[in-house]
Amino acid sequence: MKFRKLLAHFILTLLIASVSLYSCKDFNDVSFESDSGEADFSTVAAVGNSLTAGFQSSALFETAQRYSYPSLVAGQMESVQEFEQPLISNPGIGGRLELDGSIPPADPANSPTPTEEEGQPLNADLDRPYNNLGIPNAILADFLGQDLPGAPYSDRRQSNPFFDIVLRDLGNTQAEQLQVLEPTFVMFWLGNNDILGYVTSGGTRPYLPPQEFQSLYQAAIQAIVQTEADAVLYNIPDVTSIPYVFFLRAQLEQQGAITYDETTRMYQLATAEGNFPIYIETASGPRVMRQNDFLLLSAAGYFARIQAGEAPPPVTPGDAIPDSLVLDGPVTSPPTGESELARANGVVQEYNNAIASAASDHGYALVDIHAAYGQIIEDGGVSIGEETMRPVPGELFSFDGVHPSNQGHGIIANLTIEAINNAYDAGLTDIDLSSIPRGIPTGN
Repeated sequence: MKFRKLLAHFILTLLIASVSLYSCKDFNDVSFESDSGEADFSTVAAVGNSLTAGFQSSALFETAQRYSYPSLVAGQMESVQEFEQPLISNPGIGGRLELDGSIPPADPANSPTPTEEEGQPLNADLDRPYNNLGIPNAILADFLGQDLPGAPYSDRRQSNPFFDIVLRDLGNTQAEQLQVLEPTFVMFWLGNNDILGYVTSGGTRPYLPPQEFQSLYQAAIQAIVQTEADAVLYNIPDVTSIPYVFFLRAQLEQQGAITYDETTRMYQLATAEGNFPIYIETASGPRVMRQNDFLLLSAAGYFARIQAGEAPPPVTPGDAIPDSLVLDGPVTSPPTGESELARANGVVQEYNNAIASAASDHGYALVDIHAAYGQIIEDGGVSIGEETMRPVPGELFSFDGVHPSNQGHGIIANLTIEAINNAYDAGLTDIDLSSIPRGIPTGN
């Protein structure tokens, strides 16, 4: 059960197999011929969190920011003369996950590790707000600078260094800087982080109640309405469609480290002494792991400690996998009833209802990320050139298992273009995804 080596080897195999097909270019050189239709693309702005900012592999860095979906979309709008982002020199800020500097790696057992080096802002002297106002870790309430119980906006801003990097001193909130920009078109994607913390903590951190989300979202949309800009909104994906939730369990199964018993409908841990039921901790107490339970990517280190003999295997209720490392699902089949997974899915659905209503009420375009990600999972990936890029780290997702890769951003950009064309009778040209480099971070 060499869990660390098994996982690392699998990820690196994905990367090495196709890295030779990609060049080292940093910028998209797609040619285009577009028409704005009923929309006005004179001044384009994007508001969001890390997804909008172009954050990848746990960091914000220039060679990923260049391929953020807002930058790619703006590049297809012929009337857009400049689209400024708060660029950060490589390896960026956040502790970028990267390979050891050689492809193939010098040691195939090595997995991506965080760098201790840090980049610096490249264009902080811009005398106006950036067009890309995506702030990593931003929640919906941050847009208007609204306080939450026990979490004043001033405290949230002070504790997150990306606020100063993006906003600088040109306005206290994203909404204020959006007003200064006087945009004619806005891309708006906030709300993911209001449920993501609950998901990635195995249900141990709170989420924003849907009723409060609806109120905050309506207030945010009113701020966009006041700019008189056209807009495109984005909804929230299914929580099981990101690798942070599904990847580890799938790969441990593929490597034979854990198995699923169809007869007992339980997961088992494979050991030299035989297979034993796996126990997980839940809010209702320990129980065996079932098909609707997901091991989070954060559990990789836990399994490595088991392999090293530093932690007991989770084969008894007293040694169950900690609740924070598992998103537990319903125990029934079909999956009904209360659980962390069911609660998260229900919250996402209510968030998305509010977003869809806002788009419909104001005639804005809507990108259905929830449906698109679900289709990618069902199809097993997306055909790009002669390859099928899968929704796993190193392909359509970056190494952190949450944020899209360069080509993942390209997919979101094309979904955005399709939504804009449909809503505003525009003629933006799709991006050739094969022209976008994979962008695998390395130490050199």
